[in-house]
Amino acid sequence: MNVREWIRASQAILFEASIFPAIVGTAVAIHAGARFDGLWFALILISLVGIQAGANLSKGYYEGRNRSAPPASPGSWFAFDSSAARNLAADPRDVLRLARIGFGLGTGAGLLLVVLTKNPVLLAFGLAGAILAWSYSSPPLQLSYRGIGELSTFLAFGPVMTVGATVAFGGAGLRQSAFASVVLGFLAAAISFARYFPNRDEDASKGKRTPVTILGFRRARRVFLALLLAPLPFGFVWYLFGGGLFWMVAALGSFLAISWLLPRRTEGARFDGVIAATIAAHGIAAFAILVDVAIGL
Repeated sequence: MNVREWIRASQAILFEASIFPAIVGTAVAIHAGARFDGLWFALILISLVGIQAGANLSKGYYEGRNRSAPPASPGSWFAFDSSAARNLAADPRDVLRLARIGFGLGTGAGLLLVVLTKNPVLLAFGLAGAILAWSYSSPPLQLSYRGIGELSTFLAFGPVMTVGATVAFGGAGLRQSAFASVVLGFLAAAISFARYFPNRDEDASKGKRTPVTILGFRRARRVFLALLLAPLPFGFVWYLFGGGLFWMVAALGSFLAISWLLPRRTEGARFDGVIAATIAAHGIAAFAILVDVAIGL
């Protein structure tokens, strides 16, 4: 077994999109007076990462099976490589079986957390997250094939994960958590969006309706930049309700850097740097929100 290739196929580099919302949601609750429990927090992380790993491997299996053109991003750690998961085992269904194990582990951790916290509301968040994760690329919904994958990404990696973590610790600081969840949801959707650029020809050959195949490169480029910028005007509203400023400075800096990196035309363009920078922007914003929560900048 090539561990490195399994890590790449599970798109582990994207796990930060689950980990940071959990940290932010938990930090907001603790700052608002909730008691921290290390076991609860560990179960949150296991649940979120397990379900995300299962969803990523499932995406790799189904998209690798549905391919009428060569993979657009072979060997990439940042862009989606539709051949990564299918090449891992002699029987590709083993990948799907492992995806189900990831889902099972994540679901089991989530259910144990519901039992330990005695919080039935948390069950609704867990079910919503699991459904959104599975439906992104897996039949029958395959939302990413219908041009609405970013909506599910926004909801799952924004409100569901961030607010869900706050709810797990009793719901203290819920308003601040909800505001933070919108910021992280926009940036998670931007990561998903950025990964469509290098795969536009492959997606078009599958009949996959992504923002890039629907809008074309130039308009999709403008929409992507608008998505990156969307948290900032929202942040001014949050500021009126006690939000901080440090994360807005960090988000603006990330936007300017990504705008500079983003190619203006498709000929010979490479997007790994843009995708990596967008992933980094999500993590930087999350860290800056934590600083704002801790010291009130």
